[in-house]
Amino acid sequence: MTRWQQTLEVARWEFNRFVKWRQQLIGLTFMLIVGFAAGFIGGAVKKSKSKPVRVAAVGAQALGFALPNSPPVVWDSSQVWTEAGVRAAVANETLGGALIVGSATDAELVIRKRAGWTEPLERALNASRQQATMARLVTSPADLALLTTPMRIATSIVQGGVNPVARSTKIAAFAILGFGITILMSGFGTIFVGITGEKTHRVTEQMMAMVRPQTWMDGKIIGLSGAAMVGTVLVFGGFYVLGRGLPAALGRSPIAFPPIASDFGTLALILLVTLLGVAMWFSFMAALAATIDDPNSSTRSILLFVPVLPMGLAILLVDKADSTAAMVLSIVPLTAMAVLPLRLVMTSVAWWEIALSLSALAGAVFVFRTAAGKVFATAMLMHGKEPSLREMLRWARTRD
Repeated sequence: MTRWQQTLEVARWEFNRFVKWRQQLIGLTFMLIVGFAAGFIGGAVKKSKSKPVRVAAVGAQALGFALPNSPPVVWDSSQVWTEAGVRAAVANETLGGALIVGSATDAELVIRKRAGWTEPLERALNASRQQATMARLVTSPADLALLTTPMRIATSIVQGGVNPVARSTKIAAFAILGFGITILMSGFGTIFVGITGEKTHRVTEQMMAMVRPQTWMDGKIIGLSGAAMVGTVLVFGGFYVLGRGLPAALGRSPIAFPPIASDFGTLALILLVTLLGVAMWFSFMAALAATIDDPNSSTRSILLFVPVLPMGLAILLVDKADSTAAMVLSIVPLTAMAVLPLRLVMTSVAWWEIALSLSALAGAVFVFRTAAGKVFATAMLMHGKEPSLREMLRWARTRD
């Protein structure tokens, strides 16, 4: 067999090792059943009505506006209450609560025990106060409408400029990025089981005698990435079915998914960046997993979450996509997977920045993949001691 055929054979074995179609379909079915059941239960809970709560108000005339409607609160008007009277009534549970108004800006809500209706009531009182204040300050309904209506601002690009990215393209771009991140997260488990388990098998030495460690590592990266991708596709597909089917089953309008984006060039570029990022980080995780003796006690396990850190940087740069920091981070391979898609949909990116970022990311994939194979070749034969970072770097620099 050629080296490429061996790589594909290892990839096929690793893929079939973790992708059991029967179990995958059972898991998807269980997910849909739980999702539909949770939806029906949630719908029933939402439709259920809370028990009315009688609340009396003392000094409500000082508010300067009518007491607001805030279910399940029912304002008690059976008598004119005094402060001492409402406090006693709340204490002996004749009333559910009492609002004692001192002035237009000061009031006390007396209750016997904590309750969920108190915060909505506070919001309703403040909203009514704001509306009453604006009504006193504004001289006409037209002025009130002008005050409460936001300004509509249309963005136009001068001739020769770059057209703005459509909203559907932005949604699709972030969906692709989320898909890649989910693949990484779901790949943690397969990487651990697929590589750390090999160290306990006695056939490891025989396998390395028949297959080059780099070929074995390449096959593992391809096969385990494919297994993680299948699981991610099923999860996303399950959420799509729930988003379309659950509202219909509850008699509501289905979730409106955005139309298919028309900017295929941008989406293809983002997909390429995401796939390269996944390959790079899978190589990193594979090399790290090969150095772990016991996943249950190793402190290195936390390093497998390093690929998630660039996502935090991307979130911080949402409003600063055209900054120098964003440009630099979109070129650095470790952060390009998260930051470059963000810049592509939020601002204009020069062609040379895209070319440089893709070249650096592709180079990082090759370096990480090669280093992973070299670390794998030595670490898989070590037992009882996890190699230090210096040792791993020395192995990665060795020649075949």
